[in-house]
Amino acid sequence: MPSENSGEQKILKVLSKKGVSDIIFCLAKEPKGFSQIMFDTRLNPNILNRHLKILIEMKIIEKKSRLYHLTEKGRTISEELKIIINLLIL
Repeated sequence: MPSENSGEQKILKVLSKKGVSDIIFCLAKEPKGFSQIMFDTRLNPNILNRHLKILIEMKIIEKKSRLYHLTEKGRTISEELKIIINLLIL
């Protein structure tokens, strides 16, 4: 029987993968194409592709006209991650 927190655990597991937060912060600035995200995050193309697919499935990002951008959910996650990081730095 799945736990009540299984959705939250999945999100945390995805966000903890190397490079995922970099993708989210990269797209928080502006929509970008695959090559620009790869250049900005320095992720291997195969890993980047895998991460993008998962983030699209989770409705954190979406792709329109060859550009990836954050959804409303993705923008919220980006802002919350910034808050968490700032709290950890203090």
